[in-house]
Amino acid sequence: MDSRELRSQPRYITRIFGVFSRDIDLDETEVLMTNMSLGGAFVRTEAPAPPGTPVTLRMYVPGQDVPLSVAGEVVWWRRPDQGGDPGMGVKFVQVAKGDLEKMKKYLATLVEEEMFRA
Repeated sequence: MDSRELRSQPRYITRIFGVFSRDIDLDETEVLMTNMSLGGAFVRTEAPAPPGTPVTLRMYVPGQDVPLSVAGEVVWWRRPDQGGDPGMGVKFVQVAKGDLEKMKKYLATLVEEEMFRA
């Protein structure tokens, strides 16, 4: 079964910069989120965390002055030696209500841009 069939939310192509940290580590790693939904994101990084790892993502969404913060869990990873873009699929586990509303607003702008692209 294709993993896209398991998703409950539509994915959108993004270019969101951010940082992630593992819950057991205070160090932050810079990342790029290249697709996202309200339920998760693909986090492109040369140093992905293994599946099952709890992570915190801070993402710098266009139009927002402060980063959005999301608690997540890595559900799959692709290491640099495996071909394709290295990174990890992160399922969002906890998002503050205000950050969720900002995320919805951002994703809505992506839909509008796609609909009205000439």
